[in-house]
Amino acid sequence: MGYYTYNCGLIGTGKVIERGVHNLESSQNNAGAIPDLRTELSKVGTAIQGGRTGYKLTTDRHNITYTGDEKYISDGGGDMYDNGNYTICMNESSPSFSDFSSSGRSNSEAISYDDTSVTTPNGSGVGEYRYIAGGWSGSYLNTEGALIVAATTGNSGHTYCGFAKGGNSGADGGGNKIQVDLYNGDTVDGFTVYSSYMATVNAGDPSVCDLYILLGHSKWGTVFGTINKFNQTNTGYNSDAMWSESSSQNNVLAIATLAARTSGGTPVQSEMEGIVDDIIGDIKTQFGY
Repeated sequence: MGYYTYNCGLIGTGKVIERGVHNLESSQNNAGAIPDLRTELSKVGTAIQGGRTGYKLTTDRHNITYTGDEKYISDGGGDMYDNGNYTICMNESSPSFSDFSSSGRSNSEAISYDDTSVTTPNGSGVGEYRYIAGGWSGSYLNTEGALIVAATTGNSGHTYCGFAKGGNSGADGGGNKIQVDLYNGDTVDGFTVYSSYMATVNAGDPSVCDLYILLGHSKWGTVFGTINKFNQTNTGYNSDAMWSESSSQNNVLAIATLAARTSGGTPVQSEMEGIVDDIIGDIKTQFGY
């Protein structure tokens, strides 16, 4: 059982308005706008690859162990996972997350966190995506930094742009799932930002905190669609998602990363916002805005 939330915003306004497709001005009318963000995705890669050692919590941070391989975490230390953190590019509006187990769809379609150059993901209906990851070496959060990935469907007209995570949680049904909305169409460093995190907390194991960001900029000619979120309430699963949905969306950047606190603690909201702000600041620097 999971729950969905919906909202949609007008780029640059910081307001939430009714569902639909909205843009400040079309990319055709926005002088100097990037025609297709996929051609500039390497800049995002440079930003997150250089900044990932700083994308972490301060208070009671769990030093995640990147056991498994570049596509998933087998345990993470302290029974954080039972094979989880499979990350896929969204390609449907009403997904069934019941098959997001270590042997299900997430296994075959998962992105690789070791893909540090622009890559097309595996899976059905994701050919318009391009993604780039921060890197993976199989060590620890405190050593190599956060696992992070960014993707866009550019100006392709593809209906979906965002990420989902799947797999099994070490919580095994204990504790509870929460969703915290950090930014809802707010402007940060000139970017329009939607960001939420979904976390498994209070299970005694390290908390699993999936952080999602949807980013737009007037110089990208960004058009957001409906902003959708999913959070599987059964804590036995590591299943959640956030994505923009519309065939008219344009140059939306999706980002997914991971954080954790010891003993199932709830992340400090200001620290989560700080991670988002740092990521945005690094991207801003690379684009010279």
